[in-house]
Amino acid sequence: MYREIVLAASFLIPTGLAQAEQVFSCSGAEVRIEVVKTGEYSVVSVVTARRGDESTVFRYTDIDYIGGICTESAVGKELILYQAHCGGSGCKDLDNWGIIDPEDLRALLVPSDSNRSKATAILGQEPPRIDHKLSIEREKADLGVKPI
Repeated sequence: MYREIVLAASFLIPTGLAQAEQVFSCSGAEVRIEVVKTGEYSVVSVVTARRGDESTVFRYTDIDYIGGICTESAVGKELILYQAHCGGSGCKDLDNWGIIDPEDLRALLVPSDSNRSKATAILGQEPPRIDHKLSIEREKADLGVKPI
């Protein structure tokens, strides 16, 4: 139903240092989810879907977990599915879905606290669980980001 992601470590990118990332392909698009150090006290989580010279990029700063997979909709179309959410008891970890069409890199849905029903409508079924997510706090520590 969905493809497993690959975790890679220590990847240098122009905007900063990313300690860990998820990399997977989906219908010819390369997907990269990473945590990038942007300053002494800060990081940004980045979702990039790239196909040839084109890309779609989303950045998130106030989340605790992020991860994604390539999944099939109920009609067999592959879609990039990711989830970006906080981790407290009041967090909406059943919502906050993002969906990208890997063929034209169009964002079909962006994370929000009440979008599970929209994700279900787009997929034609409940969104599958994403078992592998990056912990932003763990990545901050690994990147040497100082606590505020």
